[in-house]
Amino acid sequence: MSALDAVELVDALYRRAVETAAEIDDSSLAEWMEEAFAAVGHDRDQAKALRAAIRFARKLATRYASGASHLPDWRNGVDEALGSRGWEPQLDLVRHALATSPSAELFEAMKARHRAVHFNEWMEGVAYEAWRAPR
Repeated sequence: MSALDAVELVDALYRRAVETAAEIDDSSLAEWMEEAFAAVGHDRDQAKALRAAIRFARKLATRYASGASHLPDWRNGVDEALGSRGWEPQLDLVRHALATSPSAELFEAMKARHRAVHFNEWMEGVAYEAWRAPR
């Protein structure tokens, strides 16, 4: 598994927390954390991002426990409940992976996740190959 797999796991956790908040309990979070740790290989920095995702998922579940969100998409529920801070764990996972083992896929993920958190472009107009080129 990879950091991008971990990002997808965080997205799926958030989706569950918004759409089916009752399913988010200590047991399900422990199972999720085990799977997520396997995705990042128990890296300390990555684990910090995963723990933040757990805290945010609990907040989402608490917020939507009284009823399903009436928003058009679970992502809107994350935005409404947590704001851009809710997307920071995924950005941190991608940022760390890009720094340690860069790839074009991680580079594109970094662009997308950066925009979700900071509302501006990261490396706008720069291709992965140009970014990787020696300076």
